[in-house]
Amino acid sequence: MQIKKTLYLILTACLSFILFSCSSEKNEPKLTSNITDEVKKAGIELISENCSGCHIASKQGSFSRISAIRKTPEGWDMNIVRMMIFHGVEIEKSDRRKLVKYLSDTQGLAPSETAGFRDILERKHNVIEPTEDQDLMNMCARCHTYTRVALQRRDVNEWQNLVHMHLGQWASIEYHMLARERDWRADALGSVSEKLAKKYPFETEAWNEWQKTPWKDMSGEWRIIGHIAGTGDIEGTMSISKAQGNDQYKTSFTLNFPKGEKVTGGGKALVYSGYEWRGTAKLNDVKYRQIWAASSDGNSMKGRFFKKSNPEEGIEITALRKQDTVHTIMSVTPSSLATRTETEITINGINLSGDVHIEGTKITVKSQTPDRIVILATAESTPDQSSKVTIGKSTYDKAFPIYKAVDYIKITPEYGISRVGGGGGATAKVKAQFEAIGYLNGKDGVKGTKDDIRLGMVFVTWSHENFNEDAAKMQDKKYAGILTKRGTFIPAIAGPNPVRKYGTNNVGDLRIIAVYEKNGVKLTAEAHLIATVQRWNNPPIP
Repeated sequence: MQIKKTLYLILTACLSFILFSCSSEKNEPKLTSNITDEVKKAGIELISENCSGCHIASKQGSFSRISAIRKTPEGWDMNIVRMMIFHGVEIEKSDRRKLVKYLSDTQGLAPSETAGFRDILERKHNVIEPTEDQDLMNMCARCHTYTRVALQRRDVNEWQNLVHMHLGQWASIEYHMLARERDWRADALGSVSEKLAKKYPFETEAWNEWQKTPWKDMSGEWRIIGHIAGTGDIEGTMSISKAQGNDQYKTSFTLNFPKGEKVTGGGKALVYSGYEWRGTAKLNDVKYRQIWAASSDGNSMKGRFFKKSNPEEGIEITALRKQDTVHTIMSVTPSSLATRTETEITINGINLSGDVHIEGTKITVKSQTPDRIVILATAESTPDQSSKVTIGKSTYDKAFPIYKAVDYIKITPEYGISRVGGGGGATAKVKAQFEAIGYLNGKDGVKGTKDDIRLGMVFVTWSHENFNEDAAKMQDKKYAGILTKRGTFIPAIAGPNPVRKYGTNNVGDLRIIAVYEKNGVKLTAEAHLIATVQRWNNPPIP
């Protein structure tokens, strides 16, 4: 067995060396002005020490294959791990971290290049990717997400080398069930590589411009707003201070969760490529991770908190730097107002001052600080209209709907997946979180058209049923898991269940049902849930 493993490593090393040697020297890395000569020298030495056994160095400081690719921090880390798995590369953890940092800073992606693909990068659960190019989706996204492709940049030769890597490592790739309808190898090396090189080229104006942009110091006081699906909105503050080391920071948080829950804690973070914020934090003894993106001016960040143990459980956040010159409304909770009902509304922002005004409403201020204003509001105007929220000279940039009754509700996601786990096994359960959103019909009075008005999260009664007759025969509802009062589906434990028909696993095909009842109005919505088996290969970019 050991001899076979050794032969495999020798053969794959030889094959990789041939492929690596074929890369063009024309793609010399253009190092950003944000990288000092000292850091550049250390980075080149680090690559030489760990990678030059296979990757040929040039006099200019570039390395075959490595210097012809641009990726996100997660992409570079996956690349290094692939070298460790495929080719037996041994690398210290500290060197691995330094390599990811250096390569991300010098050969990363500009903010505009990641903008359309951050949902999966941020580990959002149950995201259905856009099908803007069905041909590329069919070629690439049948085995992994399309995001993994879209978050890297190569010229045509490098895209073809990537195809060769797939063919070398997964010899059956062009013959498996999802590739037989086409000449996969010819298409991948031909039209698909050419299309990818045009769509995601190595050289871009966006990256060249970002290299010239001075990277900002993220330390300071910040205001945070966010949303927990199925639970509600959060708000609070974050303090960032510089830590020892380049682009390293310490963080502390004071957050207000729904139902008056106070959450505090702190952590640390590292910024890659001048804007890619990656952090860890412990909030009320719960460990979280952060994947955020900063704006080019360094004054705002957007992204996601998620639990280290269960990435599907998270908080979508927006953070703004607190500055004396900034006067802004960041969020209004709840995000809409029913007529003839006195409602407590919380307005969050920075340097809020002046009178609160919502057209068509009577307002009483309960409390007011520069960060947070709590009011009691009663809508008296004609229902089903969008009003503006203003405080002094500040105007909320989103419409604030006033309505008589909800016209219909939708469940998000409409199609979800959960995964069994636990039970003493190595993988944790993967939950599925559902949320009910209320809507008004638009001016056309037709449900589900573009001019419909989103009211925000509504509280509903949740239930689940077997999706079809086959699911009923297998008693999926009984065995697959439970649905909580806040729309969280918790799957059952993994492993064959001896009391089920065929002794099958606790999987299931389920219908998720939400019922909304208020003032004599009863509305229902449905979603589809597949409770399935564990995912064993779960890389940073799936």
